[in-house]
Amino acid sequence: MNKITHDYIQYYQDLKRPLKWKVTDKRIIMTIASIYALNQKPLHVESFLDLANKVRNSASYISVLRSTSRYTTAALLDVKFHNPDEKIQELHHTYNLFREEKFKSGVFTYIAASVLLTNPKQNPKLVIQKAKEVYDGMKKEHSFLTTSSDYPLATLLALDYKTGIISTIEELYDELSRYGFRKGNDLQFMSQILALSINDSKNTLVNRAIHVMDSLQHTGIKPKKMYYPIIGMLALLPQNDFIVHEIISTYEDLNSQGDFKWQKDMNIILASNFFLMDKLTHEGLAETSLYTILETVLQAQQAVMAAAVYSGDGGASGDGGS
Repeated sequence: MNKITHDYIQYYQDLKRPLKWKVTDKRIIMTIASIYALNQKPLHVESFLDLANKVRNSASYISVLRSTSRYTTAALLDVKFHNPDEKIQELHHTYNLFREEKFKSGVFTYIAASVLLTNPKQNPKLVIQKAKEVYDGMKKEHSFLTTSSDYPLATLLALDYKTGIISTIEELYDELSRYGFRKGNDLQFMSQILALSINDSKNTLVNRAIHVMDSLQHTGIKPKKMYYPIIGMLALLPQNDFIVHEIISTYEDLNSQGDFKWQKDMNIILASNFFLMDKLTHEGLAETSLYTILETVLQAQQAVMAAAVYSGDGGASGDGGS
């Protein structure tokens, strides 16, 4: 068991009791624990809970940040900034810049704002305008598939904007579908991730994705559509760096834990993420674009989980501003 996995299990146990009555889905606690473990930042439970309350109190009464999203938002701020409470208003300001460009209110726009907040070197308004251009291009190609859940990746694509990016995503999408990947939002998400690659050709990326999918199948893991984004992440690694048995070993470790054994989908996704982060850390790649991509995909995944759990009460889908 590597250090990231060990820390994750410990952080989950640390959070389990104080969050027991505050969240209704253990996957939320798992996500928060994974944010700290993957960023290799120590978790101080009391200061984390205090920050989450500050996030909640900073938001309007109908804001998504008054729901469980305040915990994941607090975790993201806590691991990224030395003085995270000072960044809360900046997060709201960045969110409002997205809203001015006609991004819909809600959790995914906050996630996109946090992506931009942690990449402050570029002009925020220009990046948001490019993100809207990328998003509108996706929407034009796949009007029914493209939703607000695509905001975070559109923002990341805008940070490293390349001419013809929409065509690249579409070519990857079509090519992958010819090799057994089923069309849908997950495949579009995967294509967006692969399009972030700087140095690899489309053929190389598609071949790696097929290799990852086949490797998982050979170990008994059925590559469900929900796994496509993480398959895309693993396909960004040079093929020799992808070691499926290390992922399966961590997956089995997680399955053996009492609270995790019923969350096998979550476990394979996190086991893959832990493998990637361990690889990036030990290969000295922590400052590369791949590291940033991984973090953004994790943010998007936690937003999807929070939205799924709380869509029933409207808390994850609407936001009245800040």
